[in-house]
Amino acid sequence: MWYNRLALLLLVLTPIVLACYLLIFLIPTLPLNPFPPYVQALATFAPTLTPQPTVTRTATPTDTSTPTSTPRPTWTPTLTLTPRPTLDLKTTGTPRGSVLATRTSTPTATPTAGPTKSPFTYTAEVLYQRAQLYGTNWSGIAGLIFGLDLKHQPGIGVKAWGDAPLGPEGQLLPSGTAPQYGPSGFEFTLGDKPVSGKYNVQLLGSTGEPISPIVEIELKGDPRANLAYIIFRQNH
Repeated sequence: MWYNRLALLLLVLTPIVLACYLLIFLIPTLPLNPFPPYVQALATFAPTLTPQPTVTRTATPTDTSTPTSTPRPTWTPTLTLTPRPTLDLKTTGTPRGSVLATRTSTPTATPTAGPTKSPFTYTAEVLYQRAQLYGTNWSGIAGLIFGLDLKHQPGIGVKAWGDAPLGPEGQLLPSGTAPQYGPSGFEFTLGDKPVSGKYNVQLLGSTGEPISPIVEIELKGDPRANLAYIIFRQNH
């Protein structure tokens, strides 16, 4: 009967659909995913090394002999011999038929200036992406803090303020309160759906002094970029 064939077709398609969902869960960037991760900026989890000034040595050019003039042959019906040029290093002038050797100066190496240090102890990079932990029914700001030894740094004050629901007063919490991201993880929840707004995030020292620049965040209500992920790295 036709309904038996339809039941058999649904029975065959069920494991295929489950396999597709499993692949999308494991590898969100597959073309099958209708909501792939949306990356607007790249973040690295390890600080990069600061290049130092380098000096490039160049080889010292050797003395070269440059002929300044050659004897001009005259055209006569009879064959005449052309004098061969001779090397004369003592002659100040340049006689005809002689070669004057000159010495060139040795170029000196010019050091290049290296990058300057940031006035703050920490710098930051932002990655906008789909919140893997909560899906599209969520919106917020989260991140990690790394030290010079590339290790997590919990217990550092993180302040966020801006549009609702944070407001101008904002919220202050220590790093390490969101271990789902890592030992130094922090998280600010902005809503149970993708929101639009502008926010600011900054690290504060033990006495409340700023130890990082203000990181400006802008969310546009995109479910593919409902998480602003910040990586703070200590640079000195």
